[in-house]
Amino acid sequence: MLNDKSYWFWKAHFPLKRDGTNIARFALQLELSKAQNRIEQLVSERDNAIKEVQELRKLTDQQRPSSQFIGYFSEFSYLELQDATNNFDESFKLGEGGFGIVYKGILHKTTVAIKMLKDESSQGINEFNQEVETLGKVRHPNLVTLIGACAEVRALIYEYFPNGSLEDRLKCKNNMSPLSWQDRVRISFEICCALSFLHSSKPHGIVHGDLKPDNILLDSNNVSKISDFGLCRQLNWTDSASIPYHLTDCLKGTLAYMDPEYLSTAKITAQYDVYSFGIMLLRLTTCKDPQGIRNLVEEAQKKGTLNTLVDPSAGSWPLKEAKKMMSLGLRCSDLIRKNRPDLSTKVWKELMSMVEVASASLSS
Repeated sequence: MLNDKSYWFWKAHFPLKRDGTNIARFALQLELSKAQNRIEQLVSERDNAIKEVQELRKLTDQQRPSSQFIGYFSEFSYLELQDATNNFDESFKLGEGGFGIVYKGILHKTTVAIKMLKDESSQGINEFNQEVETLGKVRHPNLVTLIGACAEVRALIYEYFPNGSLEDRLKCKNNMSPLSWQDRVRISFEICCALSFLHSSKPHGIVHGDLKPDNILLDSNNVSKISDFGLCRQLNWTDSASIPYHLTDCLKGTLAYMDPEYLSTAKITAQYDVYSFGIMLLRLTTCKDPQGIRNLVEEAQKKGTLNTLVDPSAGSWPLKEAKKMMSLGLRCSDLIRKNRPDLSTKVWKELMSMVEVASASLSS
């Protein structure tokens, strides 16, 4: 029905017919106009909603691992993680550090380690994405296996390592038995192989960026695996660079294991890991504190007293072999980056010869 305003507008412009045809036609056109306006309003609301969804999806994608790697591992819900850890009970806690907390859990009748990353800042998001994408792309016997992830709370689920970290074993934490010198030589060789694999990855080499005994995990047979890839970086070639590198705007890592040239240039190269590896070799041989260990060993080498630094808990380590390990550690941790030996050639060859000696001692 027409309201008064519409009726007088129509009457002023169109002569009314007795049969009311014009009035009916006007009423129909008025309703069509209203419908058209409503359609335009709905279309506008739809477009705005689509835009909001796209913006929200873009923001969410920045906080989730790249979908191209989802197929490599399982996605778990927060409720599943709660059930696996008895609601994150203290008795399930394996350790805690700057990255977050690690819990032992049972998922689908499998014992796993669940790392809950801290989420106070965007750095937690970056480290989560780094770890998921790196371990989603690479597989190696001496790299930890990522079983799954929970993007909802930035949690990472790994295979469980009953023998803890290499740091735990060096310190004989919880009355753990010390590692034999044969195991230490073998572990050094395994880590060398894993790093060489990472550095030669295609299309871009990968630098771990935080290699240290805390991030080397040991399985039930003391086989070592590198873990914690939150600070890893891809290496890139540039026209002005003779070697691939990554330039960072924020220095991160563990000070005692950080490449001195990285501290002065902010450039990460494969030699960053070589330096860290060198410090780790010195620790495996001496079990001394990493801070200042290089100067300690270098001074002993000059004085001819390296024998006094060999860790006695490692067993009867042949002095000749122990000296080789310390010498290699010093060369790998040379303060000048270009002087450090190549892992995949010189270091691999020297460690292989040490492994052969260690294996022979076990069979004799």
